[in-house]
Amino acid sequence: MRTTVYSMFVVAGLAACHGHDDAKPAPKAGKAKLEHTSQTDLARELDDADRRGTWSDVRYRWQGQDLEWTVTRYRTLCGSEKRCNVAAFPVMRPAQRGWLPGVQFAPGEYAKLDAACGAAERCEITIDGTLSKLDVSGEMPTSVQLSNVKIKSAKQRT
Repeated sequence: MRTTVYSMFVVAGLAACHGHDDAKPAPKAGKAKLEHTSQTDLARELDDADRRGTWSDVRYRWQGQDLEWTVTRYRTLCGSEKRCNVAAFPVMRPAQRGWLPGVQFAPGEYAKLDAACGAAERCEITIDGTLSKLDVSGEMPTSVQLSNVKIKSAKQRT
């Protein structure tokens, strides 16, 4: 009996000491606006988080940030206003980054994208938006959602 109780304490102690990244960082007075907000900056922080296990810190710093990114719209990934993902990095093999940010457009902005890019399979676009959702962990692929996205420029690519 004593061995069972002792074993339960050891298991409980190990479980309590096991680090989880689910804990939210301590609240701060106000979220600071990041100075460097390119997709490369985010990728660098995610690489660091992989080594350190600091995904929740990255999520806290980046969610809600206003961004200006130049991305590639592939027609097959962004065929409608409701279902649109973009390539944040050049598509290559092997893939260096696997996340394809989801895009929610501000009113009227998808029509601008459609007019500028037309039927072209590839179109390089510069967008302004807010990183509204960042799902990151060591176990699952990174998921990025941009909202209130506005088109700054668009150029068809062959």
